[in-house]
Amino acid sequence: MNSLNLILCAVAAAALDICILVLILTAYREKKSSRINWHRVSNDMELAEQDKTYELGCDEVLIGRHASADIRLPDLSVSRYHAMLTVADGVWTIKDIGSKSGIFVNGELTRETVLHENDIIKLGNRRLLFRKRRDGNVR
Repeated sequence: MNSLNLILCAVAAAALDICILVLILTAYREKKSSRINWHRVSNDMELAEQDKTYELGCDEVLIGRHASADIRLPDLSVSRYHAMLTVADGVWTIKDIGSKSGIFVNGELTRETVLHENDIIKLGNRRLLFRKRRDGNVR
């Protein structure tokens, strides 16, 4: 009876190990699938200024001076909550969310506009280039 209990424990432990392995492999596959899906949705765009780039890693990106902003621009010419970037099916839109100095895209004052590759966005004194991500790799 003792050896039967030992065998049953070994079988249960092996089954548990297999279940854990399946969960790990499924999670890895789901993570990779999410990255590929985000690549399709986001069109792999980023914002860049001088020597700094800002990854656009979610479907809503808050830009402003406040510490809670997704892209923080610590410049008094930028409002605390200046603009919101949103994406749907690869199309990025920028919207002014009550800034004092407004948003300029390619020199034109706008409240909301669809962005295109190589657009220049001016928020206060800051100039940001909307471009394809340089590394372009989907991992």
